[in-house]
Amino acid sequence: MLLSLGLAASPSRAAELVIDIEDVGSQKGRLTAFVYDSAEGWDGGRPVVPLQRVYPDGGTRLQARFTGLAPGRYAVVVLHDTNANGRFDVSALGIPKDDYGFSNNPVLFGRPGFDRIAFELPADGARISVRMK
Repeated sequence: MLLSLGLAASPSRAAELVIDIEDVGSQKGRLTAFVYDSAEGWDGGRPVVPLQRVYPDGGTRLQARFTGLAPGRYAVVVLHDTNANGRFDVSALGIPKDDYGFSNNPVLFGRPGFDRIAFELPADGARISVRMK
């Protein structure tokens, strides 16, 4: 399944970001891709562009596409709300019940900082892979 979100493109805002979402475990619920352009936005939960929702279609790979982005430094998080309750579920100990993935696919022991998951988006765009955990 492919979902695309276009923004008003101008010469300085013309890059495309394609996110290949891999290892989708459940075919229930919805996945949401968030794109952040700063540590402040990441820490404050303020994505730089509207989020995208992608729905499982029977496969283990999905794709989200953001167009019209300014070249620069970004970070991506994908959350899979498997029971479609509108929130990311965790246990009483804070262990995620829902699947998640980050750009750069870091090995995690807690929430990563922006610098750990950030990547450069050049003017001619980029394709990244996010593995769900």
